Amino acid sequence: MDIFETRLIRVRRIFRFIVPILFAAVLCLIFYLGIARTQTDSLEKEQVTLTQALEGGAIRTYALTGQYPQSLDELLSDYHITYDSEKFVVEYVPNGSNLLPSISVLPVNARKGGAR
Repeated sequence: MDIFETRLIRVRRIFRFIVPILFAAVLCLIFYLGIARTQTDSLEKEQVTLTQALEGGAIRTYALTGQYPQSLDELLSDYHITYDSEKFVVEYVPNGSNLLPSISVLPVNARKGGAR
């Protein structure tokens, strides 16, 4: 039995205790960053898909009726398009009956307490 611990033995004991904790922390960080990246990619894909659906619906309406929808509500109801208004803001600006409307889909800032 060693009554006195040498400096080397003390460092090894501490090292054996700290390394698994650091390894677990790094592993958790990698998983967290992976999940955050996946959520960001998913939000971007939703935004692109919604933009394509709205533009496609406007073009189909023009092909069928000869004029573009005059409002976003008209476009949403005609093609049964739904979206999460807490995630996205849709700006629909008609440019006349024979010009493609300006359609913008913007993500809502997720931070709470900021200006809306």
